[in-house]
Amino acid sequence: MLMTTMQSVLDEICLLLETYKGRDKILRTLSYVTKLVGGLHNNEEIAKKLLIFSSKMSGARATLRLLDDIPMIQYTLQYGLGKTEPDRLMAQLGVLSNVIDQVYYPIEKISWLAEHKLISGIDNDKWDTASSVCWVLSIYLTLIKTFRYITVLEKHKGCVSKDGSIPLERILRLQKYEMLTLLRMSIDFVHAVNTLPPGFLWSSKLKTWQVGFVGTLSSLLGLYQIFYKRTLK
Repeated sequence: MLMTTMQSVLDEICLLLETYKGRDKILRTLSYVTKLVGGLHNNEEIAKKLLIFSSKMSGARATLRLLDDIPMIQYTLQYGLGKTEPDRLMAQLGVLSNVIDQVYYPIEKISWLAEHKLISGIDNDKWDTASSVCWVLSIYLTLIKTFRYITVLEKHKGCVSKDGSIPLERILRLQKYEMLTLLRMSIDFVHAVNTLPPGFLWSSKLKTWQVGFVGTLSSLLGLYQIFYKRTLK
């Protein structure tokens, strides 16, 4: 029994690590967990090592994102004007979010190149701020879209379940998944706003352990959603 359980857990971990999104979420979780522990640890030497590890994991994710442009273009083209969305508002929000995400990647590339001294004459702080603004806007739009989807599901839940085409149980699972997304994106919004320069809401006010805490919560929710999503199929 124990061996079967261990084998099952190992299979799940390997399945997760075989995908780009799964590996990214693992790296993200490691980054924020070590940032949280490093920010709270009393031993300065250990705290420093944990924060270095956290920074390296975050750097690895940033490097991997340099290749995300083409997949994003493919997704944007496939999404089009959002004809598959339940209503026009969600389609409009989806299109606008895709445009912002598409702009985000080249901005982040320039910031990454400037940070690593691969290009000169660039004010990295401005480009870093620009990427943070894109991140905040993208999360905000996703929050609105997710909330809208939850209300649409609730509004049409009775109609959909009555005709028998989609079981009510599946609608309820889908609602739960979207509620988890809403919670995760709300946490990410707190984090994203903090990356902006001082002067906007709580920007630049969170301590290291607080950033680690919100990042860890978001990452764990994201990992849970990967497994929970399988129940929707």
